Amino acid sequence: MTRLTEFEPGVEIKIKKINAGRRAVMNLMNMGILTGNTIKILRTSKLRGPVLINNNDTEIALGHGLARKIYGEII
Repeated sequence: MTRLTEFEPGVEIKIKKINAGRRAVMNLMNMGILTGNTIKILRTSKLRGPVLINNNDTEIALGHGLARKIYGEII
């Protein structure tokens, strides 16, 4: 498994694990980001910037710290 921040833009991944606290997991669930979902990485930043993803035709920007707690695999 690889952290969300380590993927290259343009790849589709399946979320395998979310290693965050209960409040962070609830916030992700409210945005529709769940274990087992397929998302597309639109933009990443090597300098601790936000990670932009596409989840069900919705663009979502995740902070670098939160994105590091989400693990996935390329489909």
